[in-house]
Amino acid sequence: MDIEDRFAYTAFRPGQKELALRVRDTCRDGEILVAEAMSGFGKTAAVLTGALSVAEETGCKVIYACRTKRQINRVVEEISRLQLKHRFKAASLFSKFDYCLLRRGRRVPRESFGWYCTFNISNNLCSYFLNVPLAGGFADLVRDSLVRSPSHPELMSRSEAAHVCPYEVARLAIAQATVAVVPYHYALDARAAPVLFDRNSIERKQTILVVDEAHNLREFYRGMNSSVVTLKQVRGAIVEADAMLMEEAAGALESLLVTLERFADEHHGWLLDRGSLLDRFRSAHGTAWLQNLAFELNASSGAAWGSVVYERRLPSLILRVGDFIARLSSSGPALLVKWDDSFGIVDPDPVNDAYDYFKSFRSAVLLSATVSPSSVFARSVGLRPGSVTMYQVEAAPAVVVKTAIDTGTSTRYKQRTPQMYERISARVAAVIRSTSSGVGVFASSYSVLGSIYEMVSKKIGSRKTVVETPGLSNAQATDVFNSFRSADDSILFAVQGGRFSEGEDFEGGTMGSIVVVGMALPPPSPILYAEYESLKRAGEGDSYLVLSRLPALRKAFQAAGRHVRNPGKRGMVFFLDERFGTASTMELMPTWLRKDLVKGDLSPEIIESLSRGFWSGPT
Repeated sequence: MDIEDRFAYTAFRPGQKELALRVRDTCRDGEILVAEAMSGFGKTAAVLTGALSVAEETGCKVIYACRTKRQINRVVEEISRLQLKHRFKAASLFSKFDYCLLRRGRRVPRESFGWYCTFNISNNLCSYFLNVPLAGGFADLVRDSLVRSPSHPELMSRSEAAHVCPYEVARLAIAQATVAVVPYHYALDARAAPVLFDRNSIERKQTILVVDEAHNLREFYRGMNSSVVTLKQVRGAIVEADAMLMEEAAGALESLLVTLERFADEHHGWLLDRGSLLDRFRSAHGTAWLQNLAFELNASSGAAWGSVVYERRLPSLILRVGDFIARLSSSGPALLVKWDDSFGIVDPDPVNDAYDYFKSFRSAVLLSATVSPSSVFARSVGLRPGSVTMYQVEAAPAVVVKTAIDTGTSTRYKQRTPQMYERISARVAAVIRSTSSGVGVFASSYSVLGSIYEMVSKKIGSRKTVVETPGLSNAQATDVFNSFRSADDSILFAVQGGRFSEGEDFEGGTMGSIVVVGMALPPPSPILYAEYESLKRAGEGDSYLVLSRLPALRKAFQAAGRHVRNPGKRGMVFFLDERFGTASTMELMPTWLRKDLVKGDLSPEIIESLSRGFWSGPT
């Protein structure tokens, strides 16, 4: 079957067929491919087509890994279109927590959900699980979800109607699917991967791994290989242990707290001697005390079950402290760092094993809209020079974008004054006033977003505004998205690197202009310092570029492309921060953003003139 016969649409966009063919050839040859194409290009459809053709030729499986649940939903939508053109089996898998029908209306922390689920299943208290082998519609649900991939809400609704566990439906479907869409953790985290691979007898050497938004890999590995605990959280764990009648554990945690407090007082630098702290625990309590405490905190299921029975709040701080202690006492190159009242265990080179892991698959395809410079990107995610194929889509994007960089504003920490926020807000308001369609405003942090939101709101009259807030659930994010789309001229206030700046499509005319406010550089921290030192020792000349500047620019450029999702789309992008105007930054900017660019100290009047001129120009 030809590539065209598998493609979901009647015709390829420029460059899509070439990408599909490159993916097909890479997967046939068992290589690693890093592919770059601008936002809105249609990478998902092209890559799925190429990978699926090899999977069906060879009998292997495709694992498509996404960073967020909303990105998984977008891939599932694309798969549904492909299945209308060409029949194949596909499935998606979230965490058990996301599927649980039993916990609705109950306070079950995500950290403690494993205990909650185990207790109910072991004691035959979950009728949804018990009904799996009994329900006549269970097999039909699995079969139907394989041939037409349902959205997560659809699967939840159908499973509830059949009174069966949605997780068990999805898990069995995954085992039978040719294409499986999963979060990063199932595909990349050694602790969670057995759920996907071992339990479903999936062999990596018979699997094509696709990693979407691969520029997030280093940040993901950093979080996966780090553990942070505060002294306040240790005190909270003591309270939880007392409430659960874990007297010995509470006493041990008291001793742990005292030792950590004294050690922090005695050492004033950010990098601590982990061996010295471990020796202190050994001399006071014996060789295995710390490991035994970690085991007790992480596996005290009996006490946790009591919390389930009496419907008390399940412990979460106990698990956090237990994870920290387990990492602290384990062997390996991890460093011990501290700041304020926080202690962290961090791997100074979190992507050290990434290349070997990717090579364990038949083939791996890493996708991103922001790879350049490719050599730096490869090193930042643990890929060895010359060991991978780098591919950049050469087709000119069929969009018309005008870019404006304002050098008269900045969100540098020392320049975050009321006067600067007023200047930024006036420019954002000018963009909104001169754009009749929707506008997306993407700030560098929630702090900056909160500072400008009220100022801008007072300047734009009755225009509808929706705001991204920290910790939105998937359902809440959907509500925000739908609220934005409910009016043609809505204003979305969000953050770079957040739920709405990557993987979300604002198609059609819902968003005409994007305003990128500030550069989202990661705040200085001992964890970051540890990685800086590791890269310097490895011979990386510009660790600041790898770990701080490029990740910030990728977040900004990802946000800038949210509204150009269709061929022929017109849009404006405004960068409000003088750092975007430097020569070194502009060299790293994607070509579609540099094609029609103006730079300068852009007053609100100039911004309105630029914007109105663009929108009144030829279409």
